[in-house]
Amino acid sequence: MQRLTGSSWVRLDQRFTAAIVIVLALAVFSLTWVGIRQSRSDSFKLLVLQGRAFTEALAQAAENAIVSETFYDYLVHQRYAEIVVGLTEPDLQSLTDQQLAQIAQAHDLYGVFVVSADSSLVAGSIVGGPKVALPDFVYEEVRQLIADPEENYILLLEEGDRPGPAIHYYLEITNRLDRVVLIMTDALYYLDALEQTQIGYLAQKMAREQGVVYIMYQSTEGIVFSSRTTGRLLAIESDPFLTEALEADSIMHRLYEFQDKNVLELVRPFATTKYPFGLLRVGLSLEGFYSVSKGFDRQMMAIAGALFVLAVVALLYLNSRQKRKEIARQYTRIKSVTDKIFDEMRTGVAAVDSAGTITLANDAFTRIFGVESCVGRRWDEAIATADLAFQQMAATKEASTETELTLDIRGATKTLLVATSRLHDEADKAGGIIVVVYDITRLKEFERKSARRERLSEMGNLAAGVAHEIRNPLNTISIAAQRLSSEFVTGRDSEEYLSITNQIKSETKRLNEIISKFLTLAREEKKRFTTIDLADLMTKTVEFFKPESEKLKLHLSMEVQPGLVLEADPASLKQVFINLFNNAKEALGGQGGEISIVAQAHGDTIEIAFSDSGHGVKKELREKIFTPYFTTKEAGTGLGLATVHKIISDLGGDIRVEDSDLGGVRFVITIPR
Repeated sequence: MQRLTGSSWVRLDQRFTAAIVIVLALAVFSLTWVGIRQSRSDSFKLLVLQGRAFTEALAQAAENAIVSETFYDYLVHQRYAEIVVGLTEPDLQSLTDQQLAQIAQAHDLYGVFVVSADSSLVAGSIVGGPKVALPDFVYEEVRQLIADPEENYILLLEEGDRPGPAIHYYLEITNRLDRVVLIMTDALYYLDALEQTQIGYLAQKMAREQGVVYIMYQSTEGIVFSSRTTGRLLAIESDPFLTEALEADSIMHRLYEFQDKNVLELVRPFATTKYPFGLLRVGLSLEGFYSVSKGFDRQMMAIAGALFVLAVVALLYLNSRQKRKEIARQYTRIKSVTDKIFDEMRTGVAAVDSAGTITLANDAFTRIFGVESCVGRRWDEAIATADLAFQQMAATKEASTETELTLDIRGATKTLLVATSRLHDEADKAGGIIVVVYDITRLKEFERKSARRERLSEMGNLAAGVAHEIRNPLNTISIAAQRLSSEFVTGRDSEEYLSITNQIKSETKRLNEIISKFLTLAREEKKRFTTIDLADLMTKTVEFFKPESEKLKLHLSMEVQPGLVLEADPASLKQVFINLFNNAKEALGGQGGEISIVAQAHGDTIEIAFSDSGHGVKKELREKIFTPYFTTKEAGTGLGLATVHKIISDLGGDIRVEDSDLGGVRFVITIPR
């Protein structure tokens, strides 16, 4: 039978709470989204209704303007007709120029004239205005009126460039059809009044209302009038919407892109006697609509966010009250378990505050250092070891350190690995140190024994190899000796005699070299350790390499960090550098190339890297190249790199093989400082 543990209940509760929060978020923001959509729709409908009312008012005003213009023409005609009636009551033929001039002045006219049927001036003169004589086109109009008196009057308008003068010419034929009375007067007041009653003026005025982008009247022939420059627009027959609107009996609307901005366009069919049948197009700005919509959206999102946060806070508060009891119970149980685990650990753990007082320590810690109780005591008092002084540990700038120490604790020599980590308070300031101590005494002893066994095994392999290598030179010496004794006599065949003797010398020398290397590798020699300035030693060694490097056309470079010192045997370390140089030289095959030597500090170690631009070493052979008598060279002995490995191992260091940036191989030596 299984039952849910406290942590399982917590996980289920967290999932349930998360599910409720997700559902609540979806509900709140879904309702908000629907509300925003509905609000935008209602606002847009209201804008359309306002636009319809504006467009209808514009159409009505346009119709009224056309009626007003016609009525104004009628009033002007009535005024001039009354003057003509006053002239025709007496005998028209008896009126003199002086009398007509007086009448003109009395009615504030430029002049009054009587013209005969043959278009000749009977009487009259100009008493004011910019003209000195009647223009020819007036006489032409007189002749046409006499010739076709269907309408008994003609109202002519001569309009110059504004704000220049404008003149009215009123021609009315008498009842006898033999005379034409001509009135000449200022028409500027008429133009001003007419301009204010025209549809174009009305459109310009209404277009200045806030939110109105344009007002235009478009027929099938093109744009009749517009409140602003529109640029090129589609003809009605090229725009399906306008074609449909032309046949509609009500106002239609659409979203329309006008000069790179969206506008609400309302279109209404419009017909008058003055203009061809077409469409009144009104463009309303959407900037206000967008601004209001965005403001409402932000308010709705803020309200929704606030409601969601309040709901989540309330939910979390109720949930936290339920969890607190469960957490308190779990804390009691976990604390008892962790305390037991903490005390049964084989690794020593202690916490030290910033004042150097031990605030926490497990049983393993007290057992390793041989103290009965140390909690509440000063560190330096409980752990009286100079290598582990509190000030020394606290002074390090690194966040964590690891130090291997060999200490004499209550008569027993122990090797300890001490790791320290800084503690930080809530303000991220150093608040103490955590010390973790591993007793690695037995591990170190095992490592020494293992290394010794490995060395003995290598010596056995070496012995077999040396025996094999010695046998071949000895056979050669034996054969050469036999030939010397049986075939050659001193004084004759001197060249061959010299060849044989040289061969004996060469093989003997080779045998001595092999034996010397073998002895170097196999013997436990006493080294003379001194403090070495690595830069000085490497500089001298590289100077030693230079003649041979120049001879072989090798580019040899060295970079050593100043101030690097270590404890080692100078001769052994120099032998390491020589062997690695020889290895790189042989890898380049005497065909030129590049060898780079770099030495620098890495924490508590010194790293020395030998790189070359040779052919490199296959990855599957890299684990074998330090084995005695293993070689990839035809004339190699397999002892050079084995000697390097032994010397570095005796220094407590390590050597590894990597790919070089130069294209060949890179030997990296790591030695403790």
